[in-house]
Amino acid sequence: MCHCPNSPWLQRARDFLERNQDNRDGRWFTVNFLVENDHCGIDYRIDIERILNYLQDNQILLDRERFQQEVLGELKRQGIVATLVYPGPQGGVFIPCTEDEVRTAANQILDRVNSEIRNLRGITQETHRGCLFLLLEEIVNRIKDIYNER
Repeated sequence: MCHCPNSPWLQRARDFLERNQDNRDGRWFTVNFLVENDHCGIDYRIDIERILNYLQDNQILLDRERFQQEVLGELKRQGIVATLVYPGPQGGVFIPCTEDEVRTAANQILDRVNSEIRNLRGITQETHRGCLFLLLEEIVNRIKDIYNER
């Protein structure tokens, strides 16, 4: 079981498992796997392949893209899981324990979005809409600054 029993994210995960006891789909098995195997907290994140293998063992066959869209995306929108999208062992899925862990995940995503915006700005600089990406980059940076204010 998870080592941060007072985490609101863990409580949402437990509530989700209880509410969906009769509808054990990919989301249910994913949350159950995370809770039962102590993947709570950013230091206990697990790579997607291990979750996909667990789902397959439970007769749920999803490719990585479909899993990310249909399972992880929905669980993130419900405030149950977070992800770090770094490649390799630095990335992974976890149930957050603290607000700081959520902040870390949010910052990593905002940095990635900003990187892609800079790429778009580079390829659109000779177009009449290129300046929009400079503005968008400034907006994302401001959002990140506001989010990280304590």
